[in-house]
Amino acid sequence: MKKLYMKKVQDRLDNDLKRCRFEKDSISQQELANALGVTRLTIHSIETGKFNPSVFLALKIARFFGKPVDDIFFLEETGPQPGKKGERR
Repeated sequence: MKKLYMKKVQDRLDNDLKRCRFEKDSISQQELANALGVTRLTIHSIETGKFNPSVFLALKIARFFGKPVDDIFFLEETGPQPGKKGERR
């Protein structure tokens, strides 16, 4: 029987927030921030991956765009992937 093991995998939250803004009449970061009750810097920081929004804010963003949260936010895997011992990737 082959043993399975997990290599360390790091996930990071990525997003398509900028694309969503341009699909919705090319609204600015400031316009989105005003609609959500946050600062423009918050929107910029989310778009650039420097800040992960709270669940509450992610839900507000999804509702604003009329999309499911996972259409806007998703996990991006980085680093080694799970595999079988001795298997090269």
